[in-house]
Amino acid sequence: MKIERVELYYVKIPLSGDRPGFFDERVVFEPNWIPGYHQTDLRFYLLRLVTDAGLDGVAAIPAMGRERESLGALLGAYLLGLNPLDMRLVNQRIEEFSILGMRNGWIDAAFWDLVGKIRREPLFRVLGGEGGFAVPYASLGSNHEHDPAVVARLVAERRGEGYAGVKIRVKSDDLEKMVAVVAAAREAAGESMELMVDANLGWPVELVEKSPRWDEDFALRFLEHIEPYRISWLEEPLHRADHEALARLRRRSKVPIAGGEATPSWREFRSMLDAGSLDVYQPDAVLAGGTYGGGVSVVRWLVREIRRRNHAAREKNEDRPLRFSPHTWTNGLGFAVNLHLFGLLPPAERGLFELPHDLYWQMPQWARFLRHGFARDDAGRIRIPDEPGLGVEIDWEVIGRFGKRIDVVTKASLAAWTVLDHGWREAVYLRNKKREVEDRSALAEFALPEPPF
Repeated sequence: MKIERVELYYVKIPLSGDRPGFFDERVVFEPNWIPGYHQTDLRFYLLRLVTDAGLDGVAAIPAMGRERESLGALLGAYLLGLNPLDMRLVNQRIEEFSILGMRNGWIDAAFWDLVGKIRREPLFRVLGGEGGFAVPYASLGSNHEHDPAVVARLVAERRGEGYAGVKIRVKSDDLEKMVAVVAAAREAAGESMELMVDANLGWPVELVEKSPRWDEDFALRFLEHIEPYRISWLEEPLHRADHEALARLRRRSKVPIAGGEATPSWREFRSMLDAGSLDVYQPDAVLAGGTYGGGVSVVRWLVREIRRRNHAAREKNEDRPLRFSPHTWTNGLGFAVNLHLFGLLPPAERGLFELPHDLYWQMPQWARFLRHGFARDDAGRIRIPDEPGLGVEIDWEVIGRFGKRIDVVTKASLAAWTVLDHGWREAVYLRNKKREVEDRSALAEFALPEPPF
């Protein structure tokens, strides 16, 4: 079996439900991670890989605009003809993309989707997990201008909907204002509901407005002020690359420190683990990885490494275990990928699982292009899909209405482009070399990737 067609779509689904007119007022979501930015759509690139056996695998990554419009031709040249079970070569291709300056770890989800379909197993089982259920917490995405009344109302609504936890956002240099929001959130949450706080300072974005920057002392003061409110973790209080500063802050704080959603490689995660940077590791398989291997491969390694280190710590009677709680704030496909990875943890080791749920960013928006969402059952749980692969189905009618296929690459179109770009003789040479690669890949047997990759 081999990849015979690569398709790339650009999709832009309005948060208002229908495409607004040119002068119409639009529904606006203000993400905490881009201060001052008004988001009016769910935008993403959708990759579809089709095999010669008729199976397909899909993956998606958030988009700002048309920044990946020319990516399809490169993906076609690198991925056509590959055996989808040859995950070693898939990770090799992803590393080659990074050498060209593009971090495309997200694409490996499409291959893992295919692997599951070929083996007729859900992804969590392919990766060695047992699946089951995840108990979600509601994740707010905006700081709502640090208005305690607004945040308290939203937290109370999530509590009334039966969520076991809620995450709020802060992003300011005004300590008193942020603490007031946390206090209001705790009062609205009551005694039993878990409360998490996200500062979104791991990767500052100043596209529209200047972003605050905390130093260790300011972060520690904030942690000391919010400690009485029983916070499950403070997320991304410092820059993601400052592993040593995060470790020092963690040692000085009684509130757990979380982060790591977009860490680019397993080597960097290993550095963070060795330094003791975090209590809660939150990789998103769509955003993490991409330097040496795909996001799914990187996160699978991290889950196993966390469990290994926790076991070693128990042997030494150390009582601050590491936790895995993936970031999921991308789109419906990204949510599904991370849900499967959460299923690698034994049920007894699972905490709460992030479910984006704010005023204008809820499941009907971010999962609209899937035929079936991720409904909670009467116990408040989400079932980890147990159908083959990712276990989700794309609603191609929605993609057709709000998206556009911007590239489709086949063997014939790639051959024509190669002749025009390189000339006839070089095209024949490259075709023969590519056939050798494909023949080797066809013989590869499936194996779970292990670092270094």
